[in-house]
Amino acid sequence: MTNISQVSSSLPADELQQGDSLASQGITDSDTHKLPEAKSVSVSSFAVSWAKKYYSTLAARENQAPRQISQSPKLTNFEGNRAKIVDKLTNTLKLASEIAWSRVEAVLGEQIERHAIDPSLINPLEIAADTSTLYRKAIDAYADREPVFRLSVLVGKDIIQVRRKYSQADALVLGFVTLQFQYTSKILLGCLSESERSEFTPYLKVVEDYLHIPYGEINEAAANQPPNSKALLAVQHLLQHTTQIASGVYDRASSQHQGYRSSSGYLSDREVKVSGIRDVEIFQSYLCWCVLEESMGPVQQELFPICVMLYPKLHVSWQLVQDMLLILFWEISDRLPDEDLTVFLPYLRTVTEMFSSDVFDN
Repeated sequence: MTNISQVSSSLPADELQQGDSLASQGITDSDTHKLPEAKSVSVSSFAVSWAKKYYSTLAARENQAPRQISQSPKLTNFEGNRAKIVDKLTNTLKLASEIAWSRVEAVLGEQIERHAIDPSLINPLEIAADTSTLYRKAIDAYADREPVFRLSVLVGKDIIQVRRKYSQADALVLGFVTLQFQYTSKILLGCLSESERSEFTPYLKVVEDYLHIPYGEINEAAANQPPNSKALLAVQHLLQHTTQIASGVYDRASSQHQGYRSSSGYLSDREVKVSGIRDVEIFQSYLCWCVLEESMGPVQQELFPICVMLYPKLHVSWQLVQDMLLILFWEISDRLPDEDLTVFLPYLRTVTEMFSSDVFDN
């Protein structure tokens, strides 16, 4: 298994400008852990120093003993038509939301003190109500036979508003909300048969994608860019390939980490693969946001703190994240022209360094 600190490329920025293909270049074991250098890499040193300070501060705080995660009740599975599926989902939703929150508290309860989160910002009843409302809309859309692609139109704006409501209060509160959604989804799907799950899962995926990925912020940042700016064009080009890139990254990372198991299951498990591919899409979306803002702020303020809070509790290793980021670089370099890659490179390099072993080993 290859550690990101043992692998790199020695391509300077001038080779990018000469149009050399990064995908055709080899990786040498003798180089340092850094990704290729590029212009405007001044964003790197400050952001990486900040990441080290953030993580070391958390590590210095005393952790409370973890509490036992409550088990979900056994839910009856049986075949049924659309109306029966809707009835089962509707009848399960309230209980699912309550059980999900008990799991969230068990996993993240001690993180409130560790991350110095204002407890008043975490209102279980409000979070559960917002979760239920959005899932209720997804269930209604399914009941009305709305196609999946219409769900983003019907509830996308509502989900963006819920996401922004919590992220603006404290990005870490958003971590509680996303985990609440994740556990609620699992319980809802648990009340359905396998064939029924295949029908409703795409609707849940739209809801979760909109909650995890900062679509609203990316759109606003894009609106502030001049037409045909290099940043805007690069982001537009990457967004055309994010799912394919994410799938490629996940497949390659899985092959390097065979037998790896997080709290959600093995990397080969279907549900884990869906959420894992989404995670890679999330990283790409934050890269787009950073490029459009010309700032590492989105990663510093949201992505990095949320990952630091969630990944260890969900048994996601930093080495897996580091390998994923290295593969992500090569997947992006394969699909984007050099002028676009030059735009993303300083931000991708900085994110890679922020999540490197140099940060977490210290």
